[in-house]
Amino acid sequence: MTRPFARFRCIAPGLLSLATLALLSACGGGGGNSAATTTTTSNTSAPTIPLASSGNGPQITTQPADQTVSVGQRAFYFVTAPGATGWQWYKNGVAIAGATSASYFANATATGDDGSVYAVAVSNGTGVTASNQAATHLNPNADGTPPAAFWGNVAALPAASNVMTVSFVNQTGGKYPDAQIFWKISGTNASGGQVNEFHSIADEPVYDMPGINSARMYFFIAPNQAAATTSNTSYYDFIEFNVGRSNASQPWNFNGDTTRVDAFGLKLAIRLQCADGTDVQRGEDYGTFLEDRAVTFQKYLGEVSATFASTATQFAPYRIVEPGSASNFAANGANAAYYNAYIDQVWAANGIDPSIVPKPTPFLRFADGSRPDLIAAVERHVAEKPGTFKADGTLVNPNFWSTVPQSAFYPAEPANQYARFWHTHGIAGLAYGFSYDDVGSHSSDVGCNNPNHLIVAVGW
Repeated sequence: MTRPFARFRCIAPGLLSLATLALLSACGGGGGNSAATTTTTSNTSAPTIPLASSGNGPQITTQPADQTVSVGQRAFYFVTAPGATGWQWYKNGVAIAGATSASYFANATATGDDGSVYAVAVSNGTGVTASNQAATHLNPNADGTPPAAFWGNVAALPAASNVMTVSFVNQTGGKYPDAQIFWKISGTNASGGQVNEFHSIADEPVYDMPGINSARMYFFIAPNQAAATTSNTSYYDFIEFNVGRSNASQPWNFNGDTTRVDAFGLKLAIRLQCADGTDVQRGEDYGTFLEDRAVTFQKYLGEVSATFASTATQFAPYRIVEPGSASNFAANGANAAYYNAYIDQVWAANGIDPSIVPKPTPFLRFADGSRPDLIAAVERHVAEKPGTFKADGTLVNPNFWSTVPQSAFYPAEPANQYARFWHTHGIAGLAYGFSYDDVGSHSSDVGCNNPNHLIVAVGW
């Protein structure tokens, strides 16, 4: 099935405060393309702050945390030390030139970086405090998929009496027990009857799923079921799926995805296994699951430009929202014109007729969804080359997406940096970051006939 959910736009205690979220900009952590991002890993002069505690240095309230990354990804470290006025980061005991803010992005990780340790010395004018060491670990799987044990005892899963078995795995790193992780599904089964299930993982770790029309399965972290709601002050997320068939003589088909089209609420990953041998995984990568939620928020702020910071602060610590839900990108917001010059460039370069394809309004709200290639190309900042589109907004070369590698997406602003982040930290680099992110087969959508198991991992 093609894009079964792309047009769905449904618009427990926290660890992260707004003050903490502001740390990167306040301390020069900056966005992924800013001058504040440090990438140099060689020391060219003696450090101004030695890696040794002395005097009355500031108290470190958040220590740097270990990072698990795939080759090519950049490990991210940050420290919280109220009252600190100076920082100096070290790699394997050697000061890193220019790494003098509260956060540090390492260079793209190479095989030899496995086991490298990072630490920071923070000062306040009256003393120095040396942080704990944090290590860089390489993901055992190059595409970011987790090790097999992550998914639990898959071999012991029961066969379905209905269509397929769905199991739920608690991957919150011990933060929450199974009794505080809930799943919920509502929909219509193949016979037209209602399906309404709402349980904790502790009570129902496995679900025998019937055929069910396009639906969402929600996940919550909450102290009890009554607190498990879909408000902007709740921890929740969902996957989208369809389990159906055209008639009783046809095999059942599963099609679904993890999605960031609306927001990030909880870390989710899925593993689909089918009778034809399909065994595919999608969602946040293993390293993202291993890190605390506070680190994920800070990493997001470090990788996007300041313009996108609002997407992580507006509903912190509960959600990172897609740009269209951020107030600064709204029609009267401070960044309503973020895409305007680029849109003008794309329309002019390609001779797109605005009477046929009206220019989108903030944030990239197209008049309709009949030009998915154009929408995706604008979101990814790959639409401006003359001759890419016809006057009606359709592609000149139907094979355009096979000529543009994913590594070429989001090369400069303006671009959907929110979507870029979830691709960077998604299994196999795949994610659903906007409504037509499946264009060119770059989304987290998976499917097969005769599905056996769907395993859903819920993280913090």
